[in-house]
Amino acid sequence: MTVYVVIINSRRPNLLALSHMSEQVSDSVRPLIEIVARAEDESPKVSVHRVLSEIHRNRLLDKGIDFALDTRPLAGRFGPSGAHEALRFLVADLGVGSFRPVIHTNEAPEDLEEVRRAAEKLHTGACLRVPRPFAFNLSDSRVLLEQLEAVGETVERTDLVLDCGYFTSISETSTGVAGPLHHLLDIAWQSVAVVGGSFPPTDTLVKPATPKVSHIPRRETDLRRQISQQWSDVSYGDYGVDHPGPPPADDKWPAPNLRYTVGRHWSLYYWPKGTSRGNKGFFELCKRLVGSSDWPGDGVRFSWGDEQIARAAREEGGPGGSTEWKAYALSHHLAAVVSMLRKEATCRAP
Repeated sequence: MTVYVVIINSRRPNLLALSHMSEQVSDSVRPLIEIVARAEDESPKVSVHRVLSEIHRNRLLDKGIDFALDTRPLAGRFGPSGAHEALRFLVADLGVGSFRPVIHTNEAPEDLEEVRRAAEKLHTGACLRVPRPFAFNLSDSRVLLEQLEAVGETVERTDLVLDCGYFTSISETSTGVAGPLHHLLDIAWQSVAVVGGSFPPTDTLVKPATPKVSHIPRRETDLRRQISQQWSDVSYGDYGVDHPGPPPADDKWPAPNLRYTVGRHWSLYYWPKGTSRGNKGFFELCKRLVGSSDWPGDGVRFSWGDEQIARAAREEGGPGGSTEWKAYALSHHLAAVVSMLRKEATCRAP
């Protein structure tokens, strides 16, 4: 089964974008959501309660979105027990049929026991996430099958994610996953996805002194092209409009900006504030975008994010802030990727 796996963190903009997916888009998307902490969080309970608040506020369960939750990122802040505690909170609050727990290939037996309890209560199957070094050196499937056996899951109910993380070389990444795919596809997984991200680290992005539109190549699309030529049933995955890895520290007063997905690149719109803290530059940014060749033919009908961008271009309502801008960008991105995959499927059809 071909699906689109997008790996995003649990911050508000991403969950807001998910909540506004059209039914056509959400039917194809399986988000893998990393539960992350903020600098001020004193415990995993605080981090999880914030995420749960956003899940309920955005009614993600009511919308039937098939998502996986990964508490492993909290281990770096609160230790393995913190990740376990977070998983227990999520299961207790969200309940049966709500999400897929994520299994990692290098988890210790005690970690797998916690996931086993969660899987037993959720009855949703699982997501097995295989990191780049492990995936590239995977000579057979035994260790993966042993992980599933330890948590009481079957391959038919498991989404397998080969997570290539941040990559700069398309050929190296394609070659790295080619060997494992030859034997992994002999197994009846629910889905097999190759996921990678090429958006650069935020702190490396140049902040120009004047309004500017720059372009960043989306290597994911070229990686997808190489893989799909050989394995048409392998699913696509990316990191949305973010750099893979922990989210950067919050910038409370960012200048208006938008990461807009266009084919094989991102158009990065950046409007400096000058001496003002106001965000009215976002209106001008959106006017430039709506009048450019980047703007989709379907316009406001393309996604909720595009509808909001067009609204800002007309200066209706306020210009919003970084939360809204990131949500608009991801909303457009999800629709753009699903559109790409459907065109690809149409071209392959006899």
